[in-house]
Amino acid sequence: MKIKFLFLAALLATGFLAFSQDKIYRKNGKVVEAKVIEIDPDEIKYKEFNNPDGPVYVLETDRINKIVYANGKTERFELNFKDPEKYIGQRNRAIKIDFLGPLFGYSQFSYEKSLGVGKSYELSLGIIGAGKSWHLDYYDSQFGEVKKNQFGFFAGAGYKFGKLPDFLLFGKTRLTHLMQGTYIKPMVYLGNYSENMIAWKGNNNYSVEKQNVTFGALQIEFGRQWVFNDKFTLDIYEGFGYGFDNKKQNYSNFNLSPDDNLTAYNYANARLGRSPGFSYTFSLKFGMLLKNRESNR
Repeated sequence: MKIKFLFLAALLATGFLAFSQDKIYRKNGKVVEAKVIEIDPDEIKYKEFNNPDGPVYVLETDRINKIVYANGKTERFELNFKDPEKYIGQRNRAIKIDFLGPLFGYSQFSYEKSLGVGKSYELSLGIIGAGKSWHLDYYDSQFGEVKKNQFGFFAGAGYKFGKLPDFLLFGKTRLTHLMQGTYIKPMVYLGNYSENMIAWKGNNNYSVEKQNVTFGALQIEFGRQWVFNDKFTLDIYEGFGYGFDNKKQNYSNFNLSPDDNLTAYNYANARLGRSPGFSYTFSLKFGMLLKNRESNR
């Protein structure tokens, strides 16, 4: 009789534990009495405690402060974007191309490598001339027109200081990708190219000459990068800083003289005012993430 009683007590205790009460403390102040069934990185699944045969509910973890289980254990849900373990397995290198560059007379290719959460470096190579060649108008006894026929190269290097790679979607915060987020990037550019120019000869006469330009810029770029399906990137940015060059002529209107040369377009950047002057750049880059080296072994 005593053995039967102990067996029945153990059975009841097992049943009680199986349907014991967990408490889900939501960020809106509500407390849900539940039986937690499953916990995933982004959501939990549970049943209402007073309806164990009812439907399974799903609640996003970013709406939960903590869960107090029936056994007294407490589990807190705090989004820690700095935890590198949350990004294990994600691709951390990308090759990108400047989408707008060919429209302005050059092509730019970039390589980005993440060094951890919120930091990466980026290297760029630009081919001046791999794009549209604009027309220049001039007057030398009669009106004429010639293409710029620019050719040269520039290189850039920068270090990204990124905001934690969080993403807000329909009011819900989501961890997304190590290389996603807003950023500030100190950047340096150096380059050299040749192009046709319109040289002023006096008496309202002009001629076509070739000029060689060496330029550079120190900038701070502000941007945001998105990552899609751990395969593709979209990066949009603009930068401000100081630019310098030895450009003497930079006009296509035959009514201008060299004294009117207050700007210079150097492909990687535009300089406003006489050199050295204010430097500005803006662009849009599409990229492809490279497979992790470890996965190729």
